[in-house]
Amino acid sequence: MSSETSSPKRTVKVESNLNLLGVIEKRSLGLKEYRPSYNDSLALKLYSSFSQYEIEKVVREPHFGGIFNLEFSLDGKLLVAACQGKQVLLFDAANQKLINTVEGAHIKCVNCVRFLNDTNFATCSDDASIKIWDVRSIKNCTKTLHGHSNWVKNIEWSEKDDVMVTSAFDGSIYAWNLKTQSENNMMYDKVFLMNGLMRMKLTDDGTKMVIATTNGYMIIIHDLNLTTLATDLRSFRPNLYRLMQVSDQCFPVGTIFNYLFSPNRTRNRIEFIDDFPNEAEVISSLQIHPHGWCAVSRNINSSESEEWTTIHDIQDRDPKDYEDAFTYIEEEELDEGEESEEPLNQRPTDLWMGYISLDEYRNHNRDGSRASMNNWENFQLPAMGILNSGLIGLNSYSAYFRQHPEQRNKVIKNLPRMTHFKEEKTVGKGFIKELCFSSDGRIIASPYDRGVRLLAFNDKCQELCDCVPDNPQKLKTVVKLKDYHEDIVVSCKFSPTHYQLVTGCLGSEIKWYQPVL
Repeated sequence: MSSETSSPKRTVKVESNLNLLGVIEKRSLGLKEYRPSYNDSLALKLYSSFSQYEIEKVVREPHFGGIFNLEFSLDGKLLVAACQGKQVLLFDAANQKLINTVEGAHIKCVNCVRFLNDTNFATCSDDASIKIWDVRSIKNCTKTLHGHSNWVKNIEWSEKDDVMVTSAFDGSIYAWNLKTQSENNMMYDKVFLMNGLMRMKLTDDGTKMVIATTNGYMIIIHDLNLTTLATDLRSFRPNLYRLMQVSDQCFPVGTIFNYLFSPNRTRNRIEFIDDFPNEAEVISSLQIHPHGWCAVSRNINSSESEEWTTIHDIQDRDPKDYEDAFTYIEEEELDEGEESEEPLNQRPTDLWMGYISLDEYRNHNRDGSRASMNNWENFQLPAMGILNSGLIGLNSYSAYFRQHPEQRNKVIKNLPRMTHFKEEKTVGKGFIKELCFSSDGRIIASPYDRGVRLLAFNDKCQELCDCVPDNPQKLKTVVKLKDYHEDIVVSCKFSPTHYQLVTGCLGSEIKWYQPVL
């Protein structure tokens, strides 16, 4: 074992009203504070002293495969592991004993675990299903939920809306009402759909949704309203809008949705994040700061030769910051005469033919209503099997742009939001490495080869609110826990109540860490 500390002051004098035992005792009782009352020096001393502690060997059986996800119960007493080998493992976090193994929890590998309350947790799988479990009777699941058509990778719980929210590689995000009695009823609402959806996370207060994509950008949905999200973003194509931004072209089918980016919008306001330290392609891992201040993500470039961890601020900004965040792009436009000469029975085609999915096509055909052009938020796309850019042929955008000519060639620009970054080792290609925050938000645990690094915002291990940089800065390595595993680490998790860290690797091993002073 070797360690690497960002600051050599391991014997720093701690000036605090709390001693180390007092901090640990307070946290063990679940007495969490929004801003802990101990100072930065104590935090640095605690986290830089993390190391593995010796326990009985609990998991070394290859048939478990990779430990894809780790999740503590809300009280920190249980740890649940999601396994590549289709198992779910339950541990007593106090003594690190394996207390239960659910073989065949899913038909395919288990991807994610999420506790919904003190006794129930949900798992999701590459078999496209979600299952609900009760820790008091773990032999069989209590519900099996079907709706997604591809690998399910994310489970979130919205306390504000009292629903479970899931995302999958089918590009859809579902909100599930678990109070519905029958599994045969429609228990879910499809609240969002896009191509290239990779990860989705909610802030703890349920006011923001952050989406990571396979196209090198992320989406923030501010002032989240799950009830109206599907309606508000019904025909919005994030990838098409992103293409306008990077190609300096305007498509009417995209610019009609400029209103979604307006800082004056009071629900489901869209914002893109595209500033990364590298040419990011796939943003594979995503976590939200416990106070909702920022998002940490991990990305790879198109050639998979670089892998980076990046911090982005996701908080609301002053509306004045958005006043100049747009550009006008001049496009050669057809005049009204040329448009009207297009034969009515000829299908207009261009680059974006087929961009609308079959399901969406059917949905549009079910509703042939036409709303007023003065209220574009309620305007329906025409009932047609294709979606063209609006640049050629007959289209339904001309009347709107006659009333709003300033929007036709206007493309919203993205504000810089990156605050910190760190380059990672490019190992374990094809596997997602799940990051995590410590419960106080000071530390990011990041899988690093066969170990894990604890990263801080600065050398003093301060909270982000106390050290917001003017320009993006490198994350500082507080301690590097190297070579504790025999295979690549792909998951890690901090306890919500104790100074305890757990890591899982592709070789079925689970390791436990805590401050060793």
